Amino acid sequence: MHRAVRLIKALIVAVLVMILSILPPGLHFILGPLSPLIGGLAAGIVGRLQGGEAFVFGIIEAVAAGLTAGVLLPHLGHLTLGTATLWFFAIIAALYAGVLGGAAAYFGGRQVGIR
Repeated sequence: MHRAVRLIKALIVAVLVMILSILPPGLHFILGPLSPLIGGLAAGIVGRLQGGEAFVFGIIEAVAAGLTAGVLLPHLGHLTLGTATLWFFAIIAALYAGVLGGAAAYFGGRQVGIR
């Protein structure tokens, strides 16, 4: 149960950091693409994630990013791409967010464990 609480706390921190990273005008062009990395690092530190937990964190983040992008992109009115193309971009977003977030969470958790 303790692992689940740390993982949920880490996921909440990661989502908040990612949302806050895309809010500042102008800076969102730089912080937006780096937000899975920044959010994953903060989540690893706050949640004190260990190796397996960081892996699960990355998978959950990948699924959330992929489903969010896959569901939202087809409903944007100005996109004229096919559904298969949009789901392709959703899969790329899932891999990007999952790998960056999971790796950063692993290194963040290791930094807390070393001290």
